[in-house]
Amino acid sequence: MRAISILKWVVLLCILTTTIISCSKDDDLIPDEPKKEEKNNNEDKDQNNEGSEGELTLYEITESKLKKLKDYTVTGNHLELQKDTKKHYEMWDLVLKIVPPKYRVMMSEFLIFAGEESGTAGFVVETSSDLSKWKMGLAIDFAYEGGFNSGGEFAYTIIHEFGHILTLNKSQIDASISKENCQTYFTGEGCARSNSYIYKLYKNFWADIYSEFEKASDNEEAQNKFYEKYKDRFVTKYASTNPGEDIAEVFATFITQENKPEGKTIAEKKILLLYEHDELVELRNFIRNNTKSRTKSRRLMLPEPGSWKQANKIGDPTKSHNIRR
Repeated sequence: MRAISILKWVVLLCILTTTIISCSKDDDLIPDEPKKEEKNNNEDKDQNNEGSEGELTLYEITESKLKKLKDYTVTGNHLELQKDTKKHYEMWDLVLKIVPPKYRVMMSEFLIFAGEESGTAGFVVETSSDLSKWKMGLAIDFAYEGGFNSGGEFAYTIIHEFGHILTLNKSQIDASISKENCQTYFTGEGCARSNSYIYKLYKNFWADIYSEFEKASDNEEAQNKFYEKYKDRFVTKYASTNPGEDIAEVFATFITQENKPEGKTIAEKKILLLYEHDELVELRNFIRNNTKSRTKSRRLMLPEPGSWKQANKIGDPTKSHNIRR
């Protein structure tokens, strides 16, 4: 009996010691409660993050309408651009002319940013892991360079970015399949479905040169040589960046080019590939009809074919593969 009592005391002493040490460590982990003024300042910082890539204002998209989520902390010229919400809505109005309602449901956020920070005119990025929802970011300074949508360049940017959403969304890409298990083409977002637009492009026009492309992607000089070697395969130099950028550039050319090409080059055959899909031809007609000016000439608010000098400004500053990305 005495031996058992001693044992009990020993056990009790161990428990008390462990508890004291544990409480001491927990006290070290719990930070001091910030003063009321300091706490409010921290909350303000959370609500008004300072954008690292020129972010100005973030909007939520609900039933094609914008609702402001937050303004980023900015100063000087950026503050003026942030406050000019009239321009924000003029930019959004052009998006509405280009993206039909049935596709807008995939857009959850709209970001206005200053492109001078990143040298970028626009980007898109998924906001849901299954690729069903997307954020579109557009540079306000680029949109108004030389006047709103000067030369149709801004419209081209929107079309290109929309092309990414069109070809990388849930219906086109399976985000649950890893690169190791992908039997078609892995885009970075996921595995291309066998009937997807991007896989058809890859299978017909990239598969035979893809290993050479991967080797050339190590440096800019090699990339330039790759493009020069296969120039007739691409509608723009930027299209040679990767299949994802290629399909977006092909889509933008498909929309903006007035006449259906004959298919004399591989680049033209890529455009003809899109003409094989009735839903894309319907989409082309929607955009072209919706972007006609209200003047008597009814001139398109789109760039002339071959004038896409700003194509290299389009991209996602946060993604290496550019989900325009």
